[in-house]
Amino acid sequence: MRVLVTRPSFDAARTAEKLSVLGHRAMIDPVIEIEALPFDISGSDIAAIAFTSGNAVRIASAIDTLRNIPVFTVGTRTAEVAREAGFRNVGTAAGDVNALGELMAAELPPGSCVLHLAGEDRAGDLPRRLAQSGVSVETRVIYRAKVSSGFRPETVRAFRERKIDVVLHYSERSAAAFVRHAAAAAAGDDIKSARHLCLSSAVAAPLKLFGVHSEIATAPDEAALLELLGP
Repeated sequence: MRVLVTRPSFDAARTAEKLSVLGHRAMIDPVIEIEALPFDISGSDIAAIAFTSGNAVRIASAIDTLRNIPVFTVGTRTAEVAREAGFRNVGTAAGDVNALGELMAAELPPGSCVLHLAGEDRAGDLPRRLAQSGVSVETRVIYRAKVSSGFRPETVRAFRERKIDVVLHYSERSAAAFVRHAAAAAAGDDIKSARHLCLSSAVAAPLKLFGVHSEIATAPDEAALLELLGP
């Protein structure tokens, strides 16, 4: 199948490799790109680091000393990125912020301080969840996600010529950007000819508002998403 990947470039390249192994052809057109921001961790007595995205992991990995601190990740995909980046002690939650909070509350003693390295846009309330267990959270915003100006011309052409069979959607924000780009390109009807596979019901929400039917993965991770492609 011909699969459109709209993730940021680094993640999109990884997904394209997996699609190739599965026998599919990937087309990449990121609707969002990642911009690293300066951040400071001095003065923090850190017991652990919380990561809720692979983007934060890649940016944080530039600071060698952070790799020696235990980290907790929101799901298997982020954990995979953390291990590849050289983090040595990685705990993995079941795919959302609530599950991450439960895992960290169970593993860390009251009075611990957690450093949450994240983007400008965050889902859930990790500090509130951990405060219930006596664990404090210091959040540092280390990147922002910037929406692209629109679809590439070849993407619009591929939709109009019915040469895209499947679109993969990984975040609510990118799905919202996708439908805005489709409207701007007057491709609202064209995108409906493809299957739209979403990581969660929240990710599917912008598509539903636009009148696009989507299929939702059984778990909020890429393995489950790619299973929807079928044999």
